[in-house]
Amino acid sequence: MKKVPFFKHRLFLLGVSLSLYTMGLTFPALAFEIVNYKTSYSGIMVNMRGIEVTAWGILGLLFLQIPAIGWLANPLYWLSCVLFVKKKYQFSIAAALTAIIVGFIGTISAYWFALPNGSSPDSHILLTKLLLGFWLWLAAPIFLMIIDFVYLQSRGRSNAQK
Repeated sequence: MKKVPFFKHRLFLLGVSLSLYTMGLTFPALAFEIVNYKTSYSGIMVNMRGIEVTAWGILGLLFLQIPAIGWLANPLYWLSCVLFVKKKYQFSIAAALTAIIVGFIGTISAYWFALPNGSSPDSHILLTKLLLGFWLWLAAPIFLMIIDFVYLQSRGRSNAQK
């Protein structure tokens, strides 16, 4: 009986990527500071879990907030997963790479673009730290992209041997 290489277990590897994504949603992802316009002081720090950031990201898109563009990495990641299942590895790589770029740049733009604080018109929210959940969320498309590369390489080798 021939042993199947580990990377041949596509659905398992997809499950690993989805697990990283799920963990990214459950762990604290971003740390924000609420800053008052008048005093430039707050001291109030808020850690948001990935699922909270995702929910607020949808609202941020509706209100045209620049850092909310990072939310668009979510549908791009899901598109990458669908393309991976359909064995369209090159398109999956493109979708995953786009998700990584959009997710990272969109999220870190919150360092420079203040977000409105809905509870007070005299204050705004600034991103202060990227936490574990963010890095796990970003690791999901990175892992999937690496797996796509491995599958393309193995497909190229098997075609070369024929």
